[in-house]
Amino acid sequence: MRMMVMAGLLMAAVPATAAPVAMPGPSYEVLAAGPGAGAYPTRADLVTIRYVGKLANGDIFSTSADEGRGITEFPVRGVVPGFSALVQMMRVGDKWRFHLPGYLAYAKPGRTHQPPEPTLKRDVPPNADLIFDVELVAIRKAPAT
Repeated sequence: MRMMVMAGLLMAAVPATAAPVAMPGPSYEVLAAGPGAGAYPTRADLVTIRYVGKLANGDIFSTSADEGRGITEFPVRGVVPGFSALVQMMRVGDKWRFHLPGYLAYAKPGRTHQPPEPTLKRDVPPNADLIFDVELVAIRKAPAT
């Protein structure tokens, strides 16, 4: 048996003679790079970001304040798994485009818009692939609970 690992995640235990198995995972494009040095956020941190979230067909379903021009603060551990994983690879000043498969986004349940929720603009269908344009503005430690 051999173990396959993709992006640091255990994917599957497969017999050594089997063909490799690849599962679609999160991916990103660097739109702009911030300074080459600096901290990375952790799951315990809060991040201040600008973002626009789109369904695969281009429909906007979520944005930070002011239609993506303003900032919004999130706990890193409080967002969908694919977003959390990728934002932890960014540094302040980076602007990336995230591509998340449905199973690392809102998965089978999807997400229902419930006004007056400030960031969600519409329902997210079950298992929807998502695209986020994200700018990491700041990182801060979450208050102790």
